[in-house]
Amino acid sequence: MNRLHLELDASALLERVAANVPESLRNNAVVIGSIATAWAFREVSGTNTVATKDIDLLLRPGIDAVSTAITLGQVLLEEGWQPRFPQGRERATADMADDELPALRLTPPGGEDGWFLELLAAPPFEQKERKHWQRFVTSAGIFGLPSFRYMPVAVFDAEQTVHGLRVAKPACMALAHLLEHAEPNRTPISGLPGNPPRFVKDIGRAVALWWLAGQASVTAAGDWRAAWGAVMDALYPNHRAEMLSAARTGLHSLEGHVRDAHQLAMTSVLASHGTTLGAFQRAYAGLFRLLEHD
Repeated sequence: MNRLHLELDASALLERVAANVPESLRNNAVVIGSIATAWAFREVSGTNTVATKDIDLLLRPGIDAVSTAITLGQVLLEEGWQPRFPQGRERATADMADDELPALRLTPPGGEDGWFLELLAAPPFEQKERKHWQRFVTSAGIFGLPSFRYMPVAVFDAEQTVHGLRVAKPACMALAHLLEHAEPNRTPISGLPGNPPRFVKDIGRAVALWWLAGQASVTAAGDWRAAWGAVMDALYPNHRAEMLSAARTGLHSLEGHVRDAHQLAMTSVLASHGTTLGAFQRAYAGLFRLLEHD
């Protein structure tokens, strides 16, 4: 286990976070990332746990995301949640540019188990750049709300859970990762050993999701094709072939980096599964075949 990550129980965390999100805001929030993955595949290993340290909460729609962040952030602060400034980040000053602002990361009262909640936004309709920041102000200071251009894909048709929060579907999260890196983001991730480029972690996550899907269901291929078709019909009705070609290009960017991607996945979403490099490589090839036959 990478000591930078914790073994967290996805079901318990969903319940914990949902209890602190006002009911009026729950339809505006979707859990994405490792916790959503652990929830979706909780039957595969017989455990809800996942190796992570953050819970990503995406606020939607994009047009209301800032106001939702202000409201939710203030509710949590008043309940005793505390801002977290990792990796040497400091509190914002009024003269900071939007893209230099810290994201709002909040630890629960008492710093339970070392995890934190991070607020993200669905992108504004007109967003073209990879990442966009919007400024907002709380009683704890100034923060930035980041949005990524393909997040509407990731949270499309998000699943409602018994805890009252929606979670993103694995097929949609994987497709969002592939589309994002049709032009690979080579920015190093400073918080991970070796400072791997962002695309290796994200495309590796898509492969890991596909491996998990195969372990969970014999109908995984059909299920994913159906999910992707629904996304394309809803979000890109006139650009299906173009978008799927971009997804294949994104997956191809991992060539030569599969071993590194496997190692990263084994410190997070695959930590509970003992997935071998060979199995991961087969999943990589299988995901190519899935995209070619969609």
